Amino acid sequence: MVKEIQFQRSKQRIFAMDENYNVIGDWECRDDFVPGYNEAGDPRGSLPDGVYTNVSAEVTNGAYGAAYGTFYITTHDPRARDIHGGGSGLPNPFAGRQGWVPTYGCLRMQNIDGEELSRMIIAAGNNVVLTVVP
Repeated sequence: MVKEIQFQRSKQRIFAMDENYNVIGDWECRDDFVPGYNEAGDPRGSLPDGVYTNVSAEVTNGAYGAAYGTFYITTHDPRARDIHGGGSGLPNPFAGRQGWVPTYGCLRMQNIDGEELSRMIIAAGNNVVLTVVP
């Protein structure tokens, strides 16, 4: 059962680890973001390095729209930089392997991979730790 997930920025991969910190899954995950400023006038940036607790997930089946794909993992980052799939402007943002476009600061995974990780998080009680490292 997953206890912690870790995004390694240098590898552009996210890893799921069990209670003994054995890797039980890993997937491509990207932190590309659209340069510019958010609505508050702050510079955009990817989810910062650090530890995020009480991370939860849901398989949305596209309920949040094309920009978010078919799953959503909440990090509780104060600027709402989370993990999701999809991508506005892609030919099929709800496809299992939808392709890649930058976000406004979130991490992006392929829908099929994010759904798998989401199900692991849900099975673990929807309360895991995410560590983001350089």
